[in-house]
Amino acid sequence: MGAWHFPDGLVSSSFVSSVPRDGIAILWIDHPPVNAIGSEVRAALDQALTGVEHDAALRGVVVAGTGRMFSGGGDLREIGRPDAPGTVRMADLAWRIETFPKPVVAAVRGKCIGGGTLLSLACHARVGAGDALLMLPELNLGLVPGAGGTQRLPRLVGLEAALDMVVRARGVDAATALALGLLDEVADDPVAAAVRRANDIASGRLPWRRTAELPVPDGASADALRARYLDVAAQAFPGRDAGPQAIDLILAAAALPFEQGCEAERDRFAQLAEGPQARALLHLFFAERALAKAADAPDAATRARIAGRLRAAGEAVPPYAAWVQAARACLAEGLAQRAEFIDVIAVKDCGFPALSGGPLHHAGQH
Repeated sequence: MGAWHFPDGLVSSSFVSSVPRDGIAILWIDHPPVNAIGSEVRAALDQALTGVEHDAALRGVVVAGTGRMFSGGGDLREIGRPDAPGTVRMADLAWRIETFPKPVVAAVRGKCIGGGTLLSLACHARVGAGDALLMLPELNLGLVPGAGGTQRLPRLVGLEAALDMVVRARGVDAATALALGLLDEVADDPVAAAVRRANDIASGRLPWRRTAELPVPDGASADALRARYLDVAAQAFPGRDAGPQAIDLILAAAALPFEQGCEAERDRFAQLAEGPQARALLHLFFAERALAKAADAPDAATRARIAGRLRAAGEAVPPYAAWVQAARACLAEGLAQRAEFIDVIAVKDCGFPALSGGPLHHAGQH
């Protein structure tokens, strides 16, 4: 459990542990190593919320993560796949939290990335430790934030700060998040502070703040911000469709009702997830991690040999056919045991376009 210690009263499932403290249920996300919020964790959180809702002795909820971080994000393996029957989608879980009849406060320690940040945005307040880092890096994978993230974030921090955070895929530290309004408090013990805050909201000492009901504070500046951040997106993520899409969705938060903005976000996310850019970038994401730790990964000398063959092929005209031919030859000769290893080497070592996913991925898509 890392630095976290559970007091008496532990109630546990496989992925979420519920601990009562001062009339508040602390829901600990417990899914090592990074507390990824996949379908099993979402189902466990949903079940735990049902228990809290029907327990008259509990006045509110704190959501926290065991170990060194709140959450490293959603389960990327689920992107582009149909939901299994009965799946609790992230958007549905976020909406349930936001409309929950008892206050829900996020206690953020360490990294809070992607789905973790989306979950925190739906809470009625957010408390962070000094080492908290919140991030929405979806553009790295050719996607936009989902689960209402493009609509909630600007309601909390304004259009400009939301655009800067999403379009640059840049993490926000605790002090900056507090100044922006992304965190309501920074505390040495964020769980204890979150418990106090949940009690204060439940008793009326602090107001309820449902993010979806908040106005966007700087909505009048939308047109000027769009032009500026289209340039930012073109520099940060050249050629990627997700940048302009994210900009339009964030700006729409100032012009559309929350539900309508979420519907547009849902449609854009689905289109991007099924599109060639996100498929290529996700392929590389998983392939790079497999290459870094697989027992059958090529050693440094073999990797250099593969890269030399690929670079030579890249000088041909037209290059794509030569890239593919060289990559297939390296695979056939056993220089690499998996096609995705060659794709990573081509992109990382030889400059093959990442948006094509590597020569063998590219060939498989055409």
